[in-house]
Amino acid sequence: MNSSSQEKRKYPRYDTKVKIYFHVNYDIETKVEYQVVDQEKQKILPQKYSALSRNVSAEGLCFTSDQQLQPGTLLYLEVYVPKAQEPVYMNGEVRWSTLSSVKSKGTKKFDTGVRLMMVNGIPVANSIYFDEKHGVVWSVVLDSILGNFRILAHQDRATPKKKT
Repeated sequence: MNSSSQEKRKYPRYDTKVKIYFHVNYDIETKVEYQVVDQEKQKILPQKYSALSRNVSAEGLCFTSDQQLQPGTLLYLEVYVPKAQEPVYMNGEVRWSTLSSVKSKGTKKFDTGVRLMMVNGIPVANSIYFDEKHGVVWSVVLDSILGNFRILAHQDRATPKKKT
């Protein structure tokens, strides 16, 4: 493998498939073609887009959606983890967005990588740590989406492996 195609990721990725809704944090100069108004508070709400996560790491996530986003775009995300009462609220910055290999009838799909900055008000950078006992890098991102790795490790050991 040549140096230009070598893996540049800092942290391992974990495959996920969770529903995400996101909206773009528009700046003052951005013109929005249509706006949604909150009926109770009569304030303008940003348009929400839906996505499906592909993978997650200690400080980022990748999702597939109908929207191609520009690097540097700030996003607010609502991540709907199965069996959770409330969504996980995150914000981050788009690092890349490319045409996806995911096929959809008549609609282009885009894979987007986001570097997460906050999860439920907790700074991601301050939450990343290496657990020597379990040999894993963990963070508030992984904990909020995958659950506590100690529980996952225990469940993995407790689950009998199928014979093939």
